[in-house]
Amino acid sequence: MSKVIDKVRRRRQQNADAGRGHSRLDEMARRITALEAEVQECRRTNRRLSDVIDVVAELLVPALDRDDARVAEALARLADET
Repeated sequence: MSKVIDKVRRRRQQNADAGRGHSRLDEMARRITALEAEVQECRRTNRRLSDVIDVVAELLVPALDRDDARVAEALARLADET
């Protein structure tokens, strides 16, 4: 994605050198930055959801087959992220 931002910045500079306005390019650069932030937030949310699913899956396993160490590890990951 940084290639796109670099291209937008170069284009903005070219437009500025030519005396043209660059408000549309500025808006595109801001939008790209906002979208990158949203993607990162989605990734964090997906990781968190994956951890919750791991805990639930371990708790639903019958008691004889349950690996208490894995449950403790999954719960520790959840606690670390909050």
